[in-house]
Amino acid sequence: MRGTLTHLVTIEQYQETGETVDDGAGGTIPVEEWVAVVDNEPCRYEPAGKGYVREDQGGRVYSSPRIYLPARTAGHMGPNSEFVLDIDEGDDWRLRLASVDGEFAIRSVDVHYSGPQQPSHVLVELEDVEPEGSS
Repeated sequence: MRGTLTHLVTIEQYQETGETVDDGAGGTIPVEEWVAVVDNEPCRYEPAGKGYVREDQGGRVYSSPRIYLPARTAGHMGPNSEFVLDIDEGDDWRLRLASVDGEFAIRSVDVHYSGPQQPSHVLVELEDVEPEGSS
């Protein structure tokens, strides 16, 4: 992965804990909580607007913020030498950057390769999320 790792990222998934609580109607419901899948790892952050692909190519305008993660941070090599992501997009995923206020939803996750079966980095496109209770 080229470029400087500029920020620390935490990516969490809303998961069942294995415990249950009384639902008040004679049954039980599973307890869910946010669990860190990527915890305080270095990444490169580009806010919405202009980002630079390479010095010789100049700037490109992006409509949403994005981060670049080293491949080993976002996944692992699985059976048959396939790269398996440990992160995903959806409502049960959220992302926080240590030096940026707010919280982000993950819009898309894209693995980039430097060669066959050689993942170099993972590009994660973000969406700003307004905290609950704010207007």
